[in-house]
Amino acid sequence: MNLILFGSLLHPKELAKHDITTDMIKYVKVNGYKRLFNQEPSWRKVDSDSRAVMNVQADQSAWFNAIAVLDLPKEHFARLDDRERGYDRTALVDGAVVDYDGEVLKDCIVYVGKKGKQNSAIQPNKEYFKLCLDGAKSHFKQFGDDYVDTTFYYKGGILKKI
Repeated sequence: MNLILFGSLLHPKELAKHDITTDMIKYVKVNGYKRLFNQEPSWRKVDSDSRAVMNVQADQSAWFNAIAVLDLPKEHFARLDDRERGYDRTALVDGAVVDYDGEVLKDCIVYVGKKGKQNSAIQPNKEYFKLCLDGAKSHFKQFGDDYVDTTFYYKGGILKKI
């Protein structure tokens, strides 16, 4: 399986915590989903309206960029499943994931927020927001630019680009 990472795990320090190295990844675009800050946190507890963490939701007109961890060994999933306990592993349709050179990746999964954990009345967690943005920008310019262009949050119930 190829695991798609789109939020805080874009950051090299977060990847390192899970023994994921750059030789295990590929930069990709995921079609048919939108990335947004609308997820109630499961373990990043903050007592304010600024507590949203990242999620992806189906949207046929959208796409987002991400990292694909290629052929992730099964032993990695237990720790990642614990970290991503507010999400369900979801299989992506073959053809939805394409690398930056245009090659299609098959057998991809992504963590999608559990039903009922979304909230359009909350703002991004500020520290988490910075971690995700810094992570995206740490790779290469186009990747960082694509992250900014394909990431959204709610403000006053209206969806906006970051």
